[in-house]
Amino acid sequence: MGMAILWVTVIGFIICLGLVGGVFIYFLRGALPSDDSKRIDPIKTENDETHP
Repeated sequence: MGMAILWVTVIGFIICLGLVGGVFIYFLRGALPSDDSKRIDPIKTENDETHP
């Protein structure tokens, strides 16, 4: 019986961490738009490079 309670506690803790992490990532992605990364540091293509 004691080992089963430990397993249920560990699994419950992992589920709680997953929920908290998911909510954190959800609101973080909403607060920090990913379009800013393309505007601030655009990806250079071969056509954009200038050779002296």
